[in-house]
Amino acid sequence: MSRVVSQSTSRVRSQSTSRPPRRRAATLAFAGFATLAGSLLAACSSSPASTVLPSVPVQQSAHGVPSFYTPPNPLPAGSPGSLIRAERVTGAPLVPSGATVWRILYHSQSIYGADIAVSGYVVVPPGRPPAGGFPVISWAHGTTGFNDVCAPSLFNDLASAGGPSFDTGPVSAYLAAGFEIAATDYEGLGTPGPHPYLLGESEGRGVLDAARAAQHLPGSQASSTVLIYGHSQGGQSALFAGELAPTYAPDLHVIGVVAAAPATNLSSIVQNSISTSYSSSILLFTVPALLTWSETYHDLPASDAFTSSGANLGRSLVDTGCLTQLLSAMTSRHATPDDFFAPGVDSNSVVASHAKLNDPGRTRTVAPMLVVQGTADTTVPAFLTDMYVQNMACPIGDTIDYLHVNGATHSTVLTDAQAPVLAWMLARVARMPAPSTCAVPGDVSPYLPAHR
Repeated sequence: MSRVVSQSTSRVRSQSTSRPPRRRAATLAFAGFATLAGSLLAACSSSPASTVLPSVPVQQSAHGVPSFYTPPNPLPAGSPGSLIRAERVTGAPLVPSGATVWRILYHSQSIYGADIAVSGYVVVPPGRPPAGGFPVISWAHGTTGFNDVCAPSLFNDLASAGGPSFDTGPVSAYLAAGFEIAATDYEGLGTPGPHPYLLGESEGRGVLDAARAAQHLPGSQASSTVLIYGHSQGGQSALFAGELAPTYAPDLHVIGVVAAAPATNLSSIVQNSISTSYSSSILLFTVPALLTWSETYHDLPASDAFTSSGANLGRSLVDTGCLTQLLSAMTSRHATPDDFFAPGVDSNSVVASHAKLNDPGRTRTVAPMLVVQGTADTTVPAFLTDMYVQNMACPIGDTIDYLHVNGATHSTVLTDAQAPVLAWMLARVARMPAPSTCAVPGDVSPYLPAHR
């Protein structure tokens, strides 16, 4: 059994809190780098407003999440990335000997500038850091679900909660290479409030502030040198974080952005899933996105996108658990766009304008970029990522190295592309010139994994 550092006697946030009911699912969650990181170790904070918590056994519950995730009320003032509290778990598998992992609750900002609490975790490699501290990989996880219990920092098995059980290449390889890992849960996963799903600015801020938070952990020895890496939903998050970094987090030295099978072209995906009879697999993403956008944007009421019954149905289905459970619920209902969306929503200019806000590639990214895309991916098909690179990133002047990973699927691209991703990251740390495929035919190069 793992152990955490905590002063709380009540470790589980109950159903009676003010959190909307759809944030409750039946099983605790585990995904992304969390799947491979496996345990939480020591915690405290150099921030005066943060709390250092003593060790107690981890408690798991079918009815909520640990009270660690409930922020103080009122939330003490803090700059983005400053710590609110941190806690420690020991004894879980898969973390290399001597590595330290921290669960963190930190300050971030909503898209409207409000001070909010976001949860996440930090993995510190063993050994002595280089001069200036460990370079940080700020990890952005793929879709786990939309309930609090789907937060990766809970470090519990998401497979039983209906989510992915594997989402990254082995964390040990990145730790062994000398990287510290900071990972956000995103706004509203674990913490109160809606999770603005596929809302790029919200996700990007959480990713950048997690890297900032790592610097505030005593003993973490994180530097301000940051590489951003994300997969799927997290690929979109990483791309937005790269775009936002110079203005939102100029204190971070972002030296590269890596996106694996990123969610791009949201405006086209939303329109097509509404106007045609797509399978429930695409509704699995567009229904939660539009629901949570309507809960986040002040100028996008749910009625612009949904019928009254469709909004209610969408909320009830999203409540069913994490990702696979939601897909199962939609499939069993034989859900179609007509079950959810208002007539004419595909031509609604307000919906369209908000979808375009979440298309990465509207702003040039200063840092160099690496995008890896599996050729056998049916969740994020290669042609969508091709469109992003060819029509958005290259024309806008991004320095982007785009690889087609031969035979890789949505779930295997992280391991299949681990070698070129790690080599590219180390080259950025070494200050080597960044390659670009924008001048080659198709703006892409093939990559054949060694095992194929």
